[in-house]
Amino acid sequence: MKQKLILSIFLFNMMAFTAFGQTNLKVGYADIEYILGNMPETVKAQADLDIVKDKLVKTRDSLVVDYNAQLKAYEKNVASLAPEKKKETEVKLLQIERGIQGFEADIQTAINIKKDELLKPIYERIGVLIKVVAKQNSYTHVINSQIDGNSVILYAEEKTDISDLVIAEAKK
Repeated sequence: MKQKLILSIFLFNMMAFTAFGQTNLKVGYADIEYILGNMPETVKAQADLDIVKDKLVKTRDSLVVDYNAQLKAYEKNVASLAPEKKKETEVKLLQIERGIQGFEADIQTAINIKKDELLKPIYERIGVLIKVVAKQNSYTHVINSQIDGNSVILYAEEKTDISDLVIAEAKK
């Protein structure tokens, strides 16, 4: 009985290893950032992002010009101001300065949010295109060649890079 169990386990393992050994793996890789930079939609997304950024920067610049004008007027008249008016103007100028600093931080946050909003559908399309190219070329696995600018692949034959195939699929 024990011998039959051992023999059964042995045969099962042999069949499993044989089946696994016959599986044809074809692994490719793609550079997502390279693909993103060559996607037709990326140009429009960058233009839209630049428009948002320019509007925010113009608003900030307008605030800075106004602040500088008020500061210059204060510095010009500081000697003739009553102590309470001087203190009131200084508080007002400090509030404007802090507001500008806060607005600058808000600009960066707004730009990042808009960038994510614009790029999300492009990344999703890249994912779909990678699946299409992988199926067309019989790849069983596709990995990203870089994450946060760091290479993930230690070695790969260049012919397994499907990045240009994905870009070509995007342009169809």
